[in-house]
Amino acid sequence: MSETIVRSRLCGLKDIYIAEVTANNGTTYTTKTPVKLARALSAKVSDKFTTEKVYSDDNVEDIVEQYEGTEIDFSVNTLAPQDYAALYENLYKNGFLLKAAGDGAKEIAIGWRAKKRNGKYEFTWYYCGKLERPEMNYETQEDKTKTQTASLKGAFYARQKEDTIEDKKKNLYAIQVDESNLIEGNTTAKAAIVDWFSEVQEYSTP
Repeated sequence: MSETIVRSRLCGLKDIYIAEVTANNGTTYTTKTPVKLARALSAKVSDKFTTEKVYSDDNVEDIVEQYEGTEIDFSVNTLAPQDYAALYENLYKNGFLLKAAGDGAKEIAIGWRAKKRNGKYEFTWYYCGKLERPEMNYETQEDKTKTQTASLKGAFYARQKEDTIEDKKKNLYAIQVDESNLIEGNTTAKAAIVDWFSEVQEYSTP
């Protein structure tokens, strides 16, 4: 008997978490404990691939596809000074947020969950990336109060650690679980989504 595929539209976004990457090399990938960033408003995720045609005998022999990276644009309600210290090398000390010329963006993992029309969730982690500084808008108060939000853009990429999955070597860049399509035997995926944001999740077999 074939499995039933459930296709339910996305209708929400919540719980954006980040985790600072502490090791990203050919043998090791580790992060700090994830922390919630801010209240989610929207997100746009674009996995970028390049393709190249290989020719022989006057015809296309193959198409070579290569992952180039992922662009993530998202908006949150606001950023606290602690968020700047978590995302960038800014110092938050004694109530002061200190921004210096040499402060770079930290390498982070980012995760979230998106609600579906059937009440289930799609859970996601992207393993490695850095966020650009947000543009902040300030306006004088008028008769109708306008509020400002924070928009961030990030460039994400595959991690250096090479995993062997079903005898194939892979450099993973993201992991995702669609709760709507979990079946009885997907025990490790079911266990992962119970506490998805306690750590950056890894693939594991039942």
